Parts: sequence; structure tokens; C-alpha cells
Amino acid sequence: MEKLVVILLLVSAVGTHAASFPFIHNYLMRIDCGLNGKTTENYNNQTWFPDSFFIDPGKTKQITASPNVPQIMTTLRYFPHGEDMNCYGLQLISAQKYIFRAGFYYGNYDGKSQPPVFDLFLGGQLWETVNSSASTEGPVFHELVYAPKNDNISVCLMGRKESGGTPFISSLEATYLSLDSNNNRTVYGMMANGGTAYHLVARLNFGSYDEVVEPWSGWNQFCEEQLNRYWTPQPMPGYINLTFDSTFCSGANYENRPPNSVINTAISPTNASQSIYVPFNFPTTTPQSAYIVLYFYQNHIVDGPPENLNGTRNMDVYIDGVMRRNVKLEGLRSGDVVTLYPVLVQGTMNVTISPANGTVLAPLLNGMEVYYATEVAEETSGGFKILFSFIVVVVCQVLVSLLLGVV
Repeated sequence: MEKLVVILLLVSAVGTHAASFPFIHNYLMRIDCGLNGKTTENYNNQTWFPDSFFIDPGKTKQITASPNVPQIMTTLRYFPHGEDMNCYGLQLISAQKYIFRAGFYYGNYDGKSQPPVFDLFLGGQLWETVNSSASTEGPVFHELVYAPKNDNISVCLMGRKESGGTPFISSLEATYLSLDSNNNRTVYGMMANGGTAYHLVARLNFGSYDEVVEPWSGWNQFCEEQLNRYWTPQPMPGYINLTFDSTFCSGANYENRPPNSVINTAISPTNASQSIYVPFNFPTTTPQSAYIVLYFYQNHIVDGPPENLNGTRNMDVYIDGVMRRNVKLEGLRSGDVVTLYPVLVQGTMNVTISPANGTVLAPLLNGMEVYYATEVAEETSGGFKILFSFIVVVVCQVLVSLLLGVV
């Protein structure tokens, strides 16, 4: 009986810590902020964890669902003490790239019709200033790619003195970006594995009309989105929308594994002598290093005269008028992924895809990703706290097992 009492005391002593750190070395974290209880939630056949595993401060709120808001965005956690740093602790794999994404949907949860402005931090460094007024019609996401220096990292929210708003968050995700071992293809291979964060400016799907390729609706289809990314349709008036015949996993053979829904649509000018122009605006006008990825693919030529069905599509890529790369697509089925980094930009950027000498088909563009880079001096103190808590849990679990074995 005395041994049983000891067991119960041990369990009680570590219960809070054990609930806070149920996962070791996570490859994929989906956190539904504000979800009540300690039970997971299934959405589109994917598991989402309640954020009570990862944070203590704050209060939760349920929002009335609407057709344009996913289920997991209808709960949130808000922090009345916004002047404090309110932090989630994530235990990950050090020195490996992750996609971090934070989602916000205000939904007038407080009845004030005053969407707040507040700061979002990663590893103790400012990630983004969140202006939640943009989330009144639908969710707003902030995303970056970063390789944590430690096995754990914090994601924190804090109010801004000048705005006085209450910080809140609806969802938080961390997705491990591993090498595509099936095809030995790199995944964002030019992104450094330490010290630099790559903030997403845009991830665009050209020629796709109005359909968004969502990460949590395509994971069951091997040929669709496998890296938990959103691809936003980008209307381009004045260009032709091309749709290629779908083949098994068209994008699986290319760097970053673009999904079928992106690689099988494209835009093209009306004739082979014209160019494609895509302008971009960056958050600030200060000089920045941009990371640019361009996706090119053709399958069973659907544009141009019949005699050119086996012709060459030869294109030059220009950034702000400077020629950066030549791309040549030949035959019925061919593609290429072009990564440009670092590209110095200052507030704006103009991407031009022009016909090159010898081309018989007009240029095209299927997809595009644009990031800007910032340096991160990651905090180190949080790692010791999480490691210590984990050691306490393990030791106590061993003691409980030994005691149970002799009761």
C-alpha cells in the first residue's frame, strides 16, 4: 500500500510536465489553438493537437463557423496579459529545416470589432507584426522556413504598447522538410540549415483559376501536396491559362516536389514573341536577400500549332532586368525548377520570363515561391528548461515502472 501511495505521488508530481511534453522529436506538429481538453482532433483525416499540451497562459474562445473558415480556425487562444511574452514550447529536431506557420482568424471573438495588432516571435526573435484586421473575412497565415539550432524552440506572442490590443492565435504548425529519398531530390536545398529564416512572401499557382491547393486536403493523395504548403491561385489577365494532361505524380521528379495541381497548370503569353511579367512587393523597402523558386513544366503540348508539338520551349529568366537563368523544355514531357538565391531586392521585384533564341513555343510559368531572408540569433535558455522537464518525466516514469514491478 505504501508503494502505491509513492506511485500516486510521483504521478501527481510530474502530471503537469508529462501532459506538457507528450512528444519527442516531432516531424509534424499541427496545433489547434483554443481546442478544449487534452484530446486530439481529426480534420480531413489529419490529427491536430490541442494547444494545452504546449502552453499554460491565456484563455480560449469558440467562434461561430462560416463557409470560408476551416474548422480548426474556429477556436483561438487569447492573452489578456498581452504585455507579457506568452510562449508555446515546441520540441523538434535540431539543425533540420521546418516550415513554421501561424494562423489567425479574429472573427470578432471579443465583440469589440477592433482587430488587434501584436508581435509574433520565433526563438526569441521578431517573426512578424500581426495585423489581424486582414483576418476579418478569413484566416491570415504567417509562414517561414527555419532550421532550429536546438531540439526545442519557442513561438511567442506579445502586445504592442502603441496599439494596446490583445494578442491571440488560432493555429500553429511545424512541418519537417526532409530529403525526398525516393527520388534523391533536395527540398529548398539552397536554404541554410542554421541562423537564417526565410519568410514567405508568396507561393503562387498560375493558370489554376480560383482553386487553392491546401495542405490538409491533399495529403491522402500521394501526387498532391506532401510538404504542408498552401498554393494560392494567381489570376493573370492578358495571359492564356494552360492545363496539361495529368500523369502519375508529375511533380515528384522535381526539386521541392511540386504537387500535380500546380505543375499541370500554367500561364503563357498569346504568342511566342511575348514575355511573362510578374511584379512583387516586399514588406519593407530596406535592402533584402530574396529566395526565389520558379516551376516550369509541360506535358503533351497544348499551345502552339500542331507542327510544334515536339518543339522546344526556350526561355530566359530576368530579375529586375538582369538575366539570371536559361530554361529549356524539350519534348512532350519535360520540366525544370529554378532556384535563385541570394537576389538583392529593395521593396519591389519584377520577374520576367522571355522567349530565348531558338524557341518555337511561347514561355510559360507554372508556379512560383518568393521568400526574404533574415538572420536569427536564437534563444538558448528555453532548451534547458524543456530538457530538464523531459529528464524529470523519464526518471519518474522509470521509478514508477520499477515500483509497479514489485508491488
